[in-house]
Amino acid sequence: MIIGGWRGPGWRITDADPGHARQVRDWIRSALTRHDCPVDPDEAALAASELYANAVMHGPAGGRVLAGYCLWSAGARIVICDGGGPGVPRIRQGGLAEGGRGLQVVDAVAVQWGSFRLAGPRAVWCDFGQPLRAPDSDTWAWLYRVLSVRSLSGPGPRPSQVHEPAWPAGRPARLVPAPAVPGLEVRTGAR
Repeated sequence: MIIGGWRGPGWRITDADPGHARQVRDWIRSALTRHDCPVDPDEAALAASELYANAVMHGPAGGRVLAGYCLWSAGARIVICDGGGPGVPRIRQGGLAEGGRGLQVVDAVAVQWGSFRLAGPRAVWCDFGQPLRAPDSDTWAWLYRVLSVRSLSGPGPRPSQVHEPAWPAGRPARLVPAPAVPGLEVRTGAR
């Protein structure tokens, strides 16, 4: 279980449409600001926007994208999931051509980031501030529960589904542990 200032998770699911990137970016910025998170909300929003664009581009056509956050007293985690596109997220080396810069931006502004595949969906996440120090089974339990009842492989309902945390500030979250995260890859950013 995660205790001590944990806030979230908050999540929303949208159709995989590039037009929703601004909504996701603004929603992340607003959540960090509203909860007085000690993280630059503009940097977190920029990373969320880049990861969202990657999910739309590399996820299955006609699918959906989950954007989520978890906040704690010293940082924040942003997670974006698509329906399970091919390949593994990686930073492209060299050049500043259009495309391929998203993970370079994330790597530059986040303290660490990584990715893993669930049964179908691919999750890419990044931490800001001090990285979350908790067992993977605790930090990802909410995501397993959401994805067990919400599919990202087809068109979604309109408007987007939004879940905001309902417990008061300072109350610890009690989450059902998830199984170990297979293929969890962590990369430490430039900060």
